[in-house]
Order: sequence, then C-alpha cells, then structure tokens
Amino acid sequence: IKDVRVRTRMMVTAFAEENGNLQSGADRPGAGMGLEFYRTVTPEETGREAARVALVNLSAKDCPSGRMPVIIDNGFGGVIFHEACGHSLEATAVAYGRSQFTGMLGQQIANEKVTAIDDGTIPNAWGSINIDDEGTPAQKNVLIENGILKSYMIDKFNGRRMGMASTGNARRQSYAYVPTSRMTNTYIAPGT
Repeated sequence: IKDVRVRTRMMVTAFAEENGNLQSGADRPGAGMGLEFYRTVTPEETGREAARVALVNLSAKDCPSGRMPVIIDNGFGGVIFHEACGHSLEATAVAYGRSQFTGMLGQQIANEKVTAIDDGTIPNAWGSINIDDEGTPAQKNVLIENGILKSYMIDKFNGRRMGMASTGNARRQSYAYVPTSRMTNTYIAPGT
C-alpha cells in the first residue's frame, strides 16, 4: 500500500500596540493539498484576519470566571474537544485503563446535545488520510452520539488488546516509532 500526503500551510502573525499594550493575532490556514491551496486563500486575506484578531485582543477585557453556558464555535471548538477528551478516546489510553472512558461504551458521557466525530475522509482537510500508518483505510468514526459513547479511535495493536477492530486511526511520528492511535479531523457536529 502506498499513500502520498501533501500539506500546505500559511502562517501570519500580526501585532497591535496602544499605550504600551502589545497584543498579537494569528491566522494559520492549511489544507491537504499542494500549491493549489493558494487559489483558496490569499496572503492578504490571511494577513487581514491576523490583524483583526490582534485588534480585537487589544481591546479585549478579562474573561469572567465561574460556571456558565458556552457556545462552542466551529474550528477552535474541535481543538477544545481534542484536548479535553479526544486523547482519552484513543485506544492508546483506553486499552491500558488510563482513560476515564475505559469500559464506558454505550454509556452517557456528555450532554445529550453533544455528538463528536473523528473523520479522516474529509477532502483536503488537514487531518485527512487515505490510509492510516498501518494500511487501514480512513473512515468517519462517530465517537459520541447524543452524549452516548459509541466508539474509540483504535489502531491494530491496541485493538487486539481491546478485542476491537482498527478504526483507521493509527499514526506514527516516523519509521523510528511504532504506530499508535491518534485523531484525524475531530469535531463536534452542528446542533443546539
């Protein structure tokens, strides 16, 4: 099995200063494509967005603390999910009982409004792959559906420990490392 992965990313950081208050803003668009990526986004648009964020940060007030409802926006909301519980849904943690979600398939682990997905098949997305690093085809994995834990992200080795099939989530840093389970494109489905 052979796979070619081409990724292109542009990174722009802008700074804004007022009365000694220096703030930064950044925009880092990227895609699983070559130089044709620059037909979908321009340096000017990216620079404007970075500058907009820097200006917003310049006038931003401190965030309130405490318990409150939140709205998770597209984009960075996936990163929040990724860090908050995505790693705990990887078989690397689950197979060894190092995850709070070990043995919880079929149980409610989130609010019923939450459906979380890991999908390696989204065309040109940064985390998309044709096959994972063990040769398993990428797939769309519904991890949490309406708050119920439906699946983990599984590589072959840890899948054997768990008695479950690979979900196309094996990845390795390089050929010097063994594959382990990792996310592809992780996001929370639209909803209320």
